[in-house]
Amino acid sequence: MKAVFKILLFMFAGMSLHAQQIVLFNHYFYKPMVYNPAFTGIDKAPNIMLVNHTQWTGFKGGPQYNILTFDGTLINKNTGLGITIVSDKKGINSRTGATILYAYNIRFKDKIFLRLGLGAGAVNQSIDYSKALIENPNDPSLFSNTQSKTTFDANVGLAFICKGLEFGLAVPQIANNKINYVSSNDSRTFYTQSRHYLSSLKYNFLVSKTKDVSLAPQVLVRYLPNAPIQYDANLKLDLQKKFWIGATYKNDYAVGINLGVLLFKKLGIGYSYDYILGNLNKYGGLTHEIMLSFKFIKKEKTQEQIEDEQLKKLSGQDLNKLLIQRLLRKIETLLDKDNVTPEEIQEITDEISAFLDDTSTDPTQVTLNKYYKSLKNQAQGEINVLVKGKLALEGDPLIPDFSKVRITVTNVATKATVATATPTKDGKYFIILKPSEKYLIIVENDGYQKYVKQFSLAATVESYEFNQEVRLIK
Repeated sequence: MKAVFKILLFMFAGMSLHAQQIVLFNHYFYKPMVYNPAFTGIDKAPNIMLVNHTQWTGFKGGPQYNILTFDGTLINKNTGLGITIVSDKKGINSRTGATILYAYNIRFKDKIFLRLGLGAGAVNQSIDYSKALIENPNDPSLFSNTQSKTTFDANVGLAFICKGLEFGLAVPQIANNKINYVSSNDSRTFYTQSRHYLSSLKYNFLVSKTKDVSLAPQVLVRYLPNAPIQYDANLKLDLQKKFWIGATYKNDYAVGINLGVLLFKKLGIGYSYDYILGNLNKYGGLTHEIMLSFKFIKKEKTQEQIEDEQLKKLSGQDLNKLLIQRLLRKIETLLDKDNVTPEEIQEITDEISAFLDDTSTDPTQVTLNKYYKSLKNQAQGEINVLVKGKLALEGDPLIPDFSKVRITVTNVATKATVATATPTKDGKYFIILKPSEKYLIIVENDGYQKYVKQFSLAATVESYEFNQEVRLIK
Protein backbone atom coordinates (compact mmCIF):
# COMPACT_ATOMS: atom_id res chain seq x y z
CA MET A 1 0.00 0.00 0.00
CA LYS A 2 2.87 2.37 0.79
CA ALA A 3 4.27 1.78 -2.70
CA VAL A 4 0.91 2.50 -4.32
CA PHE A 5 0.60 5.70 -2.32
CA LYS A 6 4.08 6.85 -3.35
CA ILE A 7 3.22 6.16 -7.00
CA LEU A 8 0.07 8.28 -6.64
CA LEU A 9 2.03 11.16 -5.13
CA PHE A 10 4.68 10.85 -7.82
CA MET A 11 2.05 10.91 -10.54
CA PHE A 12 0.66 14.26 -9.41
CA ALA A 13 4.11 15.66 -8.67
CA GLY A 14 5.20 14.47 -12.12
CA MET A 15 2.21 16.21 -13.64
CA SER A 16 3.46 19.43 -12.10
CA LEU A 17 7.02 18.66 -13.13
CA HIS A 18 6.17 18.08 -16.79
CA ALA A 19 4.17 21.31 -16.73
CA GLN A 20 7.19 22.74 -14.95
CA GLN A 21 5.00 23.66 -11.93
CA ILE A 22 4.15 27.14 -13.24
CA VAL A 23 0.70 27.28 -14.78
CA LEU A 24 0.19 27.07 -18.56
CA PHE A 25 -1.32 30.52 -18.98
CA ASN A 26 -2.86 30.84 -22.49
CA HIS A 27 -3.33 34.62 -22.38
CA TYR A 28 0.35 35.32 -21.80
CA PHE A 29 0.37 37.55 -24.91
CA TYR A 30 -2.24 39.75 -23.20
CA LYS A 31 -0.65 39.92 -19.74
CA PRO A 32 3.04 38.82 -19.77
CA MET A 33 3.36 40.15 -16.20
CA VAL A 34 2.02 36.80 -14.96
CA TYR A 35 5.35 35.14 -15.89
CA ASN A 36 7.70 38.13 -16.00
CA PRO A 37 7.48 40.94 -13.40
CA ALA A 38 9.39 43.30 -15.72
CA PHE A 39 6.17 43.77 -17.72
CA THR A 40 4.31 45.11 -14.68
CA GLY A 41 2.57 48.38 -15.55
CA ILE A 42 3.68 48.33 -19.19
CA ASP A 43 0.15 49.30 -20.30
CA LYS A 44 0.42 52.40 -18.05
CA ALA A 45 -3.31 52.65 -17.31
CA PRO A 46 -4.33 50.72 -14.16
CA ASN A 47 -6.06 47.50 -15.13
CA ILE A 48 -7.50 44.42 -13.51
CA MET A 49 -7.68 40.95 -15.04
CA LEU A 50 -9.35 37.68 -14.04
CA VAL A 51 -8.58 34.33 -15.68
CA ASN A 52 -10.15 30.90 -15.23
CA HIS A 53 -8.32 27.94 -16.76
CA THR A 54 -9.96 24.53 -16.78
CA GLN A 55 -7.94 21.53 -18.02
CA TRP A 56 -8.82 17.90 -18.68
CA THR A 57 -12.46 18.00 -17.61
CA GLY A 58 -12.68 14.29 -18.45
CA PHE A 59 -10.58 13.49 -15.37
CA LYS A 60 -11.78 13.99 -11.83
CA GLY A 61 -9.43 16.41 -10.14
CA GLY A 62 -8.04 17.72 -13.44
CA PRO A 63 -5.89 20.87 -13.24
CA GLN A 64 -7.74 24.11 -12.67
CA TYR A 65 -6.43 27.52 -11.79
CA ASN A 66 -7.63 31.08 -11.37
CA ILE A 67 -5.57 34.25 -11.62
CA LEU A 68 -6.44 37.76 -10.45
CA THR A 69 -4.06 40.60 -11.34
CA PHE A 70 -3.95 44.34 -10.88
CA ASP A 71 -1.18 46.61 -12.17
CA GLY A 72 -0.39 50.03 -13.60
CA THR A 73 2.02 52.98 -13.46
CA LEU A 74 0.73 54.02 -10.06
CA ILE A 75 3.70 56.15 -8.90
CA ASN A 76 5.22 57.67 -12.03
CA LYS A 77 5.59 56.85 -15.73
CA ASN A 78 8.79 54.84 -15.16
CA THR A 79 7.53 52.70 -12.28
CA GLY A 80 5.07 49.83 -12.49
CA LEU A 81 3.35 48.27 -9.48
CA GLY A 82 1.07 45.26 -9.38
CA ILE A 83 -0.22 42.23 -7.56
CA THR A 84 -1.16 38.71 -8.62
CA ILE A 85 -3.30 36.23 -6.71
CA VAL A 86 -3.20 32.63 -7.94
CA SER A 87 -5.24 29.56 -7.05
CA ASP A 88 -3.92 26.35 -8.63
CA LYS A 89 -5.44 22.89 -8.08
CA LYS A 90 -4.20 19.54 -9.44
CA GLY A 91 -5.77 16.42 -7.96
CA ILE A 92 -4.85 16.20 -4.28
CA ASN A 93 -2.42 19.12 -4.62
CA SER A 94 -3.49 22.74 -4.34
CA ARG A 95 -1.62 25.99 -4.17
CA THR A 96 -2.70 29.54 -3.32
CA GLY A 97 -0.36 32.49 -3.50
CA ALA A 98 -0.10 36.24 -3.70
CA THR A 99 2.80 38.23 -5.14
CA ILE A 100 3.54 41.95 -5.11
CA LEU A 101 5.31 43.08 -8.29
CA TYR A 102 7.56 46.02 -9.07
CA ALA A 103 9.09 47.13 -12.38
CA TYR A 104 11.37 50.04 -13.28
CA ASN A 105 11.71 51.45 -16.77
CA ILE A 106 15.09 52.68 -18.13
CA ARG A 107 14.53 54.67 -21.32
CA PHE A 108 17.29 54.98 -23.91
CA LYS A 109 15.45 56.54 -26.87
CA ASP A 110 11.87 56.93 -28.01
CA LYS A 111 10.30 53.44 -27.91
CA ILE A 112 13.61 51.83 -26.86
CA PHE A 113 13.91 50.91 -23.19
CA LEU A 114 14.87 48.27 -20.65
CA ARG A 115 12.56 47.16 -17.84
CA LEU A 116 13.69 45.44 -14.64
CA GLY A 117 11.18 43.56 -12.49
CA LEU A 118 10.96 41.95 -9.07
CA GLY A 119 8.19 40.00 -7.38
CA ALA A 120 7.90 38.83 -3.77
CA GLY A 121 5.11 37.07 -1.93
CA ALA A 122 3.89 33.97 -0.16
CA VAL A 123 2.57 30.60 -1.33
CA ASN A 124 0.47 28.11 0.59
CA GLN A 125 1.02 24.56 -0.69
CA SER A 126 -1.29 21.76 0.54
CA ILE A 127 -2.05 18.08 -0.04
CA ASP A 128 -5.54 16.76 0.70
CA TYR A 129 -5.29 13.00 1.26
CA SER A 130 -9.06 12.63 1.58
CA LYS A 131 -9.21 12.96 -2.22
CA ALA A 132 -6.84 10.04 -2.80
CA LEU A 133 -8.35 6.74 -3.97
CA ILE A 134 -6.97 4.13 -1.54
CA GLU A 135 -7.73 0.51 -0.75
CA ASN A 136 -7.21 0.64 3.03
CA PRO A 137 -7.97 4.03 4.62
CA ASN A 138 -6.52 2.77 7.92
CA ASP A 139 -3.06 2.13 6.50
CA PRO A 140 -0.69 3.79 9.05
CA SER A 141 1.66 4.88 6.28
CA LEU A 142 -0.96 7.33 5.02
CA PHE A 143 -1.22 10.89 6.27
CA SER A 144 -4.38 11.16 8.31
CA ASN A 145 -5.17 14.78 7.54
CA THR A 146 -4.59 17.58 5.05
CA GLN A 147 -1.04 18.84 5.09
CA SER A 148 -0.58 22.57 4.43
CA LYS A 149 2.55 24.72 4.45
CA THR A 150 3.20 28.39 3.65
CA THR A 151 6.51 29.59 2.30
CA PHE A 152 8.17 32.65 0.79
CA ASP A 153 8.25 33.02 -3.00
CA ALA A 154 10.09 35.42 -5.31
CA ASN A 155 10.73 35.97 -9.01
CA VAL A 156 12.84 38.34 -11.08
CA GLY A 157 12.80 39.40 -14.71
CA LEU A 158 13.92 41.83 -17.34
CA ALA A 159 12.44 42.98 -20.63
CA PHE A 160 14.01 44.82 -23.56
CA ILE A 161 11.62 46.69 -25.84
CA CYS A 162 12.77 48.20 -29.15
CA LYS A 163 9.80 49.61 -31.07
CA GLY A 164 7.88 46.48 -32.17
CA LEU A 165 10.34 44.00 -30.60
CA GLU A 166 9.87 42.60 -27.08
CA PHE A 167 12.41 40.28 -25.46
CA GLY A 168 12.04 38.98 -21.93
CA LEU A 169 13.89 36.82 -19.41
CA ALA A 170 12.42 35.70 -16.09
CA VAL A 171 13.23 33.37 -13.19
CA PRO A 172 10.07 32.33 -11.28
CA GLN A 173 10.39 30.57 -7.91
CA ILE A 174 13.96 31.82 -7.62
CA ALA A 175 14.05 30.98 -3.88
CA ASN A 176 13.90 27.23 -4.73
CA ASN A 177 12.15 26.48 -1.42
CA LYS A 178 11.44 22.93 -0.20
CA ILE A 179 8.19 22.22 1.66
CA ASN A 180 8.18 19.24 4.08
CA TYR A 181 5.11 17.26 5.10
CA VAL A 182 5.13 14.99 8.19
CA SER A 183 2.44 12.45 9.15
CA SER A 184 1.39 11.36 12.64
CA ASN A 185 3.71 8.32 12.42
CA ASP A 186 6.61 10.51 11.26
CA SER A 187 6.34 9.53 7.57
CA ARG A 188 7.76 12.32 5.44
CA THR A 189 7.40 13.69 1.94
CA PHE A 190 8.31 17.02 0.41
CA TYR A 191 7.50 19.33 -2.44
CA THR A 192 10.19 21.54 -4.00
CA GLN A 193 9.30 24.86 -5.60
CA SER A 194 11.88 24.46 -8.33
CA ARG A 195 13.60 27.43 -9.90
CA HIS A 196 12.46 27.96 -13.51
CA TYR A 197 13.94 29.89 -16.42
CA LEU A 198 11.69 31.57 -18.97
CA SER A 199 12.48 33.46 -22.15
CA SER A 200 10.04 35.20 -24.49
CA LEU A 201 10.38 36.88 -27.88
CA LYS A 202 7.70 38.86 -29.69
CA TYR A 203 7.60 41.17 -32.68
CA ASN A 204 4.68 43.31 -33.75
CA PHE A 205 4.36 43.75 -37.54
CA LEU A 206 2.20 46.62 -38.74
CA VAL A 207 0.31 45.04 -41.64
CA SER A 208 -1.76 48.12 -42.48
CA LYS A 209 -1.33 51.50 -40.86
CA THR A 210 -4.49 52.97 -42.38
CA LYS A 211 -6.67 50.04 -41.31
CA ASP A 212 -4.75 49.57 -38.03
CA VAL A 213 -4.03 45.88 -38.53
CA SER A 214 -1.04 44.20 -36.90
CA LEU A 215 0.38 40.68 -36.72
CA ALA A 216 2.44 39.50 -33.73
CA PRO A 217 4.34 36.19 -33.63
CA GLN A 218 5.55 35.21 -30.15
CA VAL A 219 7.59 32.38 -28.63
CA LEU A 220 7.74 31.47 -24.93
CA VAL A 221 10.40 28.97 -23.79
CA ARG A 222 10.33 27.32 -20.33
CA TYR A 223 13.34 25.51 -18.90
CA LEU A 224 13.69 23.53 -15.68
CA PRO A 225 16.94 21.65 -14.94
CA ASN A 226 16.56 17.87 -15.42
CA ALA A 227 13.27 18.33 -17.29
CA PRO A 228 12.48 18.67 -21.02
CA ILE A 229 12.49 22.16 -22.48
CA GLN A 230 8.98 23.35 -23.32
CA TYR A 231 7.93 26.09 -25.68
CA ASP A 232 4.75 27.77 -26.89
CA ALA A 233 4.55 29.40 -30.32
CA ASN A 234 1.77 31.93 -30.70
CA LEU A 235 0.56 34.04 -33.64
CA LYS A 236 -1.95 36.84 -33.01
CA LEU A 237 -3.75 39.08 -35.50
CA ASP A 238 -5.01 42.36 -34.04
CA LEU A 239 -7.73 44.34 -35.82
CA GLN A 240 -8.02 48.05 -34.96
CA LYS A 241 -7.08 47.28 -31.33
CA LYS A 242 -10.65 46.03 -30.91
CA PHE A 243 -10.54 42.38 -31.95
CA TRP A 244 -7.90 39.68 -31.96
CA ILE A 245 -7.64 36.12 -33.18
CA GLY A 246 -4.68 33.84 -32.59
CA ALA A 247 -3.31 30.33 -32.87
CA THR A 248 -0.95 28.52 -30.50
CA TYR A 249 1.23 25.43 -30.63
CA LYS A 250 2.43 23.88 -27.34
CA ASN A 251 5.16 21.40 -28.14
CA ASP A 252 4.23 17.76 -27.66
CA TYR A 253 0.99 18.74 -25.97
CA ALA A 254 -1.65 20.77 -27.82
CA VAL A 255 -2.66 23.24 -30.49
CA GLY A 256 -5.05 26.04 -29.61
CA ILE A 257 -7.02 29.01 -30.79
CA ASN A 258 -7.80 32.23 -28.96
CA LEU A 259 -10.33 34.96 -29.68
CA GLY A 260 -10.93 38.29 -28.01
CA VAL A 261 -12.63 41.65 -28.15
CA LEU A 262 -11.90 44.99 -26.48
CA LEU A 263 -15.05 47.01 -25.82
CA PHE A 264 -14.98 50.79 -25.29
CA LYS A 265 -11.15 50.58 -25.06
CA LYS A 266 -11.66 49.30 -21.51
CA LEU A 267 -13.36 45.92 -21.24
CA GLY A 268 -11.44 42.94 -22.63
CA ILE A 269 -13.02 39.51 -23.12
CA GLY A 270 -10.89 36.59 -24.28
CA TYR A 271 -11.41 32.88 -24.82
CA SER A 272 -8.94 30.14 -25.72
CA TYR A 273 -9.42 26.47 -26.49
CA ASP A 274 -6.76 23.74 -26.52
CA TYR A 275 -6.98 20.65 -28.69
CA ILE A 276 -4.92 18.01 -26.91
CA LEU A 277 -2.59 15.97 -29.11
CA GLY A 278 -2.07 12.21 -28.72
CA ASN A 279 -4.11 9.53 -26.98
CA LEU A 280 -5.00 11.78 -24.05
CA ASN A 281 -7.40 13.63 -26.34
CA LYS A 282 -9.80 10.67 -26.26
CA TYR A 283 -10.26 10.89 -22.51
CA GLY A 284 -9.10 14.34 -21.43
CA GLY A 285 -12.33 16.22 -22.11
CA LEU A 286 -12.39 20.02 -22.50
CA THR A 287 -9.41 22.30 -21.92
CA HIS A 288 -10.12 26.01 -22.19
CA GLU A 289 -9.50 29.43 -20.64
CA ILE A 290 -11.70 32.49 -20.09
CA MET A 291 -10.24 35.96 -19.53
CA LEU A 292 -11.87 39.20 -18.41
CA SER A 293 -10.02 42.49 -18.02
CA PHE A 294 -10.85 46.12 -17.37
CA LYS A 295 -8.67 49.20 -17.90
CA PHE A 296 -9.26 52.28 -15.80
CA ILE A 297 -8.64 54.79 -18.58
CA LYS A 298 -9.16 58.46 -17.90
CA LYS A 299 -11.01 60.32 -20.58
CA GLU A 300 -8.39 62.09 -22.66
CA LYS A 301 -8.67 65.84 -22.98
CA THR A 302 -9.06 67.31 -26.43
CA GLN A 303 -6.51 69.79 -27.74
CA GLU A 304 -9.02 72.59 -27.27
CA GLN A 305 -9.65 71.61 -23.64
CA ILE A 306 -5.91 71.62 -22.96
CA GLU A 307 -5.58 75.02 -24.59
CA ASP A 308 -8.57 76.39 -22.70
CA GLU A 309 -6.78 75.50 -19.45
CA GLN A 310 -3.61 77.17 -20.73
CA LEU A 311 -5.55 80.29 -21.78
CA LYS A 312 -6.66 80.83 -18.20
CA LYS A 313 -3.02 80.94 -17.09
CA LEU A 314 -1.63 83.13 -19.90
CA SER A 315 -1.79 86.81 -20.67
CA GLY A 316 -0.33 89.34 -23.10
CA GLN A 317 1.98 88.08 -25.85
CA ASP A 318 1.89 84.41 -24.80
CA LEU A 319 -1.89 84.43 -24.89
CA ASN A 320 -1.87 85.98 -28.36
CA LYS A 321 0.52 83.30 -29.68
CA LEU A 322 -1.68 80.48 -28.41
CA LEU A 323 -4.78 82.03 -29.98
CA ILE A 324 -2.99 82.39 -33.32
CA GLN A 325 -1.87 78.75 -33.22
CA ARG A 326 -5.46 77.71 -32.64
CA LEU A 327 -6.58 79.95 -35.53
CA LEU A 328 -4.01 78.39 -37.89
CA ARG A 329 -5.34 74.92 -37.12
CA LYS A 330 -8.86 76.16 -37.75
CA ILE A 331 -7.75 77.52 -41.15
CA GLU A 332 -6.09 74.20 -42.03
CA THR A 333 -9.22 72.29 -41.03
CA LEU A 334 -11.33 74.55 -43.24
CA LEU A 335 -9.01 74.23 -46.24
CA ASP A 336 -8.98 70.46 -45.80
CA LYS A 337 -12.73 70.34 -46.35
CA ASP A 338 -14.29 69.71 -49.73
CA ASN A 339 -16.46 72.45 -51.28
CA VAL A 340 -15.86 75.26 -48.80
CA THR A 341 -18.69 77.80 -48.96
CA PRO A 342 -18.17 81.57 -49.49
CA GLU A 343 -19.75 82.21 -46.09
CA GLU A 344 -17.14 80.00 -44.38
CA ILE A 345 -14.33 81.79 -46.21
CA GLN A 346 -15.67 85.21 -45.21
CA GLU A 347 -16.04 84.15 -41.57
CA ILE A 348 -12.48 82.84 -41.28
CA THR A 349 -11.12 85.93 -43.08
CA ASP A 350 -12.79 88.23 -40.56
CA GLU A 351 -11.32 86.16 -37.73
CA ILE A 352 -7.81 86.34 -39.23
CA SER A 353 -7.98 90.13 -39.53
CA ALA A 354 -8.40 90.43 -35.75
CA PHE A 355 -4.94 88.87 -35.17
CA LEU A 356 -3.07 90.09 -38.25
CA ASP A 357 0.05 92.26 -37.98
CA ASP A 358 1.25 93.27 -41.48
CA THR A 359 4.55 94.66 -40.19
CA SER A 360 5.61 91.59 -38.17
CA THR A 361 8.36 89.25 -39.44
CA ASP A 362 7.34 86.48 -37.07
CA PRO A 363 6.93 83.21 -39.11
CA THR A 364 3.48 82.66 -37.65
CA GLN A 365 2.36 86.15 -38.71
CA VAL A 366 3.88 85.65 -42.19
CA THR A 367 1.87 82.44 -42.61
CA LEU A 368 -1.25 84.14 -41.30
CA ASN A 369 -0.77 87.01 -43.75
CA LYS A 370 -0.48 84.61 -46.71
CA TYR A 371 -3.72 82.91 -45.77
CA TYR A 372 -5.44 86.24 -45.26
CA LYS A 373 -4.52 87.67 -48.67
CA SER A 374 -5.50 84.53 -50.55
CA LEU A 375 -8.76 83.98 -48.68
CA LYS A 376 -9.70 87.66 -48.89
CA ASN A 377 -9.28 87.63 -52.66
CA GLN A 378 -11.39 84.51 -52.84
CA ALA A 379 -14.04 86.06 -50.58
CA GLN A 380 -14.16 89.13 -52.86
CA GLY A 381 -14.94 86.94 -55.84
CA GLU A 382 -11.46 86.49 -57.30
CA ILE A 383 -10.87 83.08 -58.80
CA ASN A 384 -8.27 81.02 -56.98
CA VAL A 385 -7.18 77.39 -56.95
CA LEU A 386 -6.56 75.67 -53.62
CA VAL A 387 -3.65 73.31 -54.20
CA LYS A 388 -3.48 70.79 -51.40
CA GLY A 389 -2.09 67.37 -50.72
CA LYS A 390 -0.35 65.12 -48.23
CA LEU A 391 3.32 64.30 -47.90
CA ALA A 392 4.58 60.75 -47.43
CA LEU A 393 8.09 59.65 -46.51
CA GLU A 394 9.67 56.49 -47.93
CA GLY A 395 9.52 53.62 -45.46
CA ASP A 396 6.42 55.13 -43.83
CA PRO A 397 8.03 55.62 -40.38
CA LEU A 398 5.73 55.26 -37.39
CA ILE A 399 6.41 58.87 -36.32
CA PRO A 400 7.24 60.85 -39.52
CA ASP A 401 8.94 64.21 -39.01
CA PHE A 402 7.75 66.91 -41.42
CA SER A 403 9.24 69.81 -39.47
CA LYS A 404 12.14 70.37 -41.90
CA VAL A 405 10.23 69.94 -45.16
CA ARG A 406 10.44 72.98 -47.48
CA ILE A 407 7.83 73.53 -50.21
CA THR A 408 8.38 76.11 -52.94
CA VAL A 409 6.19 76.87 -55.97
CA THR A 410 7.50 78.89 -58.94
CA ASN A 411 5.76 80.22 -62.03
CA VAL A 412 7.22 78.39 -65.04
CA ALA A 413 6.84 81.38 -67.36
CA THR A 414 8.26 84.10 -65.10
CA LYS A 415 10.59 81.86 -63.01
CA ALA A 416 9.38 83.80 -59.97
CA THR A 417 8.61 82.16 -56.63
CA VAL A 418 4.88 82.60 -56.11
CA ALA A 419 4.37 80.60 -52.92
CA THR A 420 6.13 78.80 -50.10
CA ALA A 421 4.59 76.50 -47.54
CA THR A 422 5.36 74.27 -44.59
CA PRO A 423 3.34 71.12 -43.95
CA THR A 424 1.25 70.50 -40.86
CA LYS A 425 2.31 67.95 -38.24
CA ASP A 426 0.49 65.18 -40.12
CA GLY A 427 2.06 66.13 -43.47
CA LYS A 428 -0.73 68.13 -45.10
CA TYR A 429 0.02 71.29 -47.07
CA PHE A 430 -2.12 74.05 -48.63
CA ILE A 431 -1.21 76.63 -51.30
CA ILE A 432 -3.56 79.09 -53.01
CA LEU A 433 -2.60 79.89 -56.63
CA LYS A 434 -4.03 81.61 -59.68
CA PRO A 435 -5.53 79.47 -62.46
CA SER A 436 -4.50 79.41 -66.12
CA GLU A 437 -0.79 79.14 -65.28
CA LYS A 438 1.95 76.52 -65.26
CA TYR A 439 3.78 75.94 -61.98
CA LEU A 440 6.74 74.01 -60.68
CA ILE A 441 6.51 72.53 -57.17
CA ILE A 442 9.77 71.73 -55.35
CA VAL A 443 9.74 69.77 -52.08
CA GLU A 444 12.96 69.31 -50.10
CA ASN A 445 13.79 67.45 -46.90
CA ASP A 446 17.17 66.53 -45.43
CA GLY A 447 18.11 62.92 -46.22
CA TYR A 448 15.62 62.62 -49.11
CA GLN A 449 15.78 63.23 -52.85
CA LYS A 450 14.46 66.57 -54.07
CA TYR A 451 10.93 66.27 -55.43
CA VAL A 452 10.28 68.38 -58.54
CA LYS A 453 7.10 68.31 -60.61
CA GLN A 454 5.44 70.63 -63.11
CA PHE A 455 1.68 71.03 -63.19
CA SER A 456 -0.88 73.26 -64.90
CA LEU A 457 -3.97 74.88 -63.45
CA ALA A 458 -6.76 75.14 -65.97
CA ALA A 459 -8.72 78.32 -66.53
CA THR A 460 -12.14 78.35 -64.91
CA VAL A 461 -15.06 80.61 -64.09
CA GLU A 462 -15.00 79.74 -60.40
CA SER A 463 -12.55 78.72 -57.73
CA TYR A 464 -11.71 75.04 -57.39
CA GLU A 465 -9.38 72.59 -55.65
CA PHE A 466 -6.36 70.76 -57.10
CA ASN A 467 -4.80 67.78 -55.33
CA GLN A 468 -1.07 67.11 -55.58
CA GLU A 469 0.25 64.21 -53.48
CA VAL A 470 4.00 64.11 -52.77
CA ARG A 471 6.14 61.09 -51.84
CA LEU A 472 9.76 61.72 -50.85
CA ILE A 473 12.31 58.99 -51.60
CA LYS A 474 15.62 58.48 -49.82
